[in-house]
Amino acid sequence: MTSSEFAGDKVQRASVSSDVVPALRRLAEAALQAAAAKLSRKVDEWIRKVDEYAASEGATGRAALEGLKAHLLGKNPVWAAMKGAWWGASVPLRLVAVLVLLLVLVLAPVVLLLLLLGLLVAAIVAGIRAATR
Repeated sequence: MTSSEFAGDKVQRASVSSDVVPALRRLAEAALQAAAAKLSRKVDEWIRKVDEYAASEGATGRAALEGLKAHLLGKNPVWAAMKGAWWGASVPLRLVAVLVLLLVLVLAPVVLLLLLLGLLVAAIVAGIRAATR
């Protein structure tokens, strides 16, 4: 075998391998795109199933789902869970929650007044005890 035959053989091999590399690269890119599309469809299906489950679970399931989604998105999970619980609750439960909140707001000044009156009585009793010793 002469060196010229050997060099010619290398040239043919180089051209064949240079044709194969771009083809393999395109094949790998196409396979990666197909896998990404399939994974995207699967994730969308899972999200839809989780949403259906949370909708059927009521306030607790919806709160957990919204809190988890907010955590994954980097938002405040507590606030999202509270909103999810509110929207997952039934209408009568929401009505009761609003009525309890209004009752607390109306009675808060009365409770504060009783607390201040109790502190005043305690201060008077402590003053009388200190004076009689």
